[in-house]
Amino acid sequence: MATTRGQHLIGQEIGSCILEKLLGYGGSSAVFLAQSRTPDEKVAVKVFLPRSTMDKQMQKNFYTRFLREAQAASELDHPKILPIYSYGEHHGLPYIVMPYMAGGTLAEYVSRHGPLSLSEAQYYLEQISSALDYAHEHGCVHCDVKPANILLDGAGHAMLSDFGIVRLMQPEDATVQQSMKSAETLMGTPDYISPEQALGEPLDGRSDVYSLGVTLFFFLIGSPPFKAENSIAMALMHVHETPPALGTLRADVTPHIDKVVAKALSKWPEERFQTAGEFSAAFAEAVADADQHALSESSDKKRASASNGGGNQAIAALEPIVQIKPVGQGAFKLRRYVLSAVLLLLVIAGSVITVYIVRIPNTPPRVQPTPTTTPTDYLAGEQSAWPQSFPTFFFKKGEYHILNPFPKDIAMAFYVGNDMFTNFRLTVTTSEIQGSRDGGDYNGIVLRSSMDPLQYYLFEIDPGDGQYEFLRHDEQGWHLPIGSGIVSDLLPNFGQRNVITAEVKDNTFTFYVNQKPVGAPMTDPLKPPLSLGDIGLCVEEQGTEVAFSHLQIGKAVITSLASH
Repeated sequence: MATTRGQHLIGQEIGSCILEKLLGYGGSSAVFLAQSRTPDEKVAVKVFLPRSTMDKQMQKNFYTRFLREAQAASELDHPKILPIYSYGEHHGLPYIVMPYMAGGTLAEYVSRHGPLSLSEAQYYLEQISSALDYAHEHGCVHCDVKPANILLDGAGHAMLSDFGIVRLMQPEDATVQQSMKSAETLMGTPDYISPEQALGEPLDGRSDVYSLGVTLFFFLIGSPPFKAENSIAMALMHVHETPPALGTLRADVTPHIDKVVAKALSKWPEERFQTAGEFSAAFAEAVADADQHALSESSDKKRASASNGGGNQAIAALEPIVQIKPVGQGAFKLRRYVLSAVLLLLVIAGSVITVYIVRIPNTPPRVQPTPTTTPTDYLAGEQSAWPQSFPTFFFKKGEYHILNPFPKDIAMAFYVGNDMFTNFRLTVTTSEIQGSRDGGDYNGIVLRSSMDPLQYYLFEIDPGDGQYEFLRHDEQGWHLPIGSGIVSDLLPNFGQRNVITAEVKDNTFTFYVNQKPVGAPMTDPLKPPLSLGDIGLCVEEQGTEVAFSHLQIGKAVITSLASH
């Protein structure tokens, strides 16, 4: 099995280093954490592991690539290029000894923490740009710039690594250079290659500028600009397709930022920034302009709000605000991406206005109902209390469907009947009708959404991955998950029904899926907890459709809006 390749080397001594732990794989190599005898420190050792499908010529080509990486990196002396301590051969397997970077790769960082802020992206772009400009000045094109080849130390500083397919702009040894021109070594990583690299044309530093532009796109969105079924299709997209504008995927990206990224991703090298440093400087300027614009806009809104007594609060709440979901604390992989906190995301503007009119202070108070222990089906019996705007929100055969049409938003629908809730037991049946099943098809319930539309709790399940999350969102943005983990009895197939149950009391929440508890009771550690508000339903991921039914709330302490 692929996951066991290289395990037999653990405990062996390679190049005066004792291999202790397998850190990961890359192409036809494995990287190990090792203890170096001279000097006495932790290092990373990269070992070439030929695959069983390789013939002798392919092994020879990869061996040449491996030595090429060691030679190229050892000749480059720059604080942002990962140095090579030593290299050699162990029982026919070439190896490279490098510093151990405790922070992992930037690809892993974004996977765990979600897309970077503009300032974070600028910080890393500046560091890698300086490394690339230095390499280009010394006649080297990296050819494989991507987040997985950017390593972080324990303090979060970045270094560029993996010069395995480096190209010389003025090659001294034509034989060695020609040996690198196989499809397996020249192409690099299809998600990040430049158009000229995909076409096998001569390369210079501007090819790395393109790949750096794709890398920046990943930093800001959490994924590269293109998706394809295979490497050839991906290469053709880089040659022919226009990447989506960042501003359509993320609300804090200004036209100035979009213009900078679009220039870096030009199909023609002469139309790009001619150096990585030029690209970095232009992006820094665009981010500074965006920050200044945001400050100015915030001041204008505050003045406008003061002048009309806050009457525009409901309208201002409709404006998208970029939020990044926090990192889950479990050992499993959670999807992360930019999302806009748009609470209803209805296609018809009138529907949005209607919902928000119900929640502004001048609305007649809700009727105080008599508290009851008899569960009421808040979907079947009160369809008029839910937004309906086909094909996003609609009832079908007694079930309430939400089909999320938005690339990076959560589609939320709120109950706007007479009742508001504080302590209660809620049960709802969910059934995923369609979705991508790529780790982002979350759906679930919104709890205690207050008059401030940025304040609510979110409990979601992902039938495809078998995971759950419980989070809090307020005016500070997303907080670390109150709870997250695996649901052992989640039914994964489309059309199967999962029953979510939430028991809410003060700031403690207990959840069940299919009548079995999900972890221990969870307590919101933040003060004050969100104490009163509406309930809602939510669906993540564009193209995901979920049918909700049998929404029952019992033992509820229900109050009227007038008392608040």
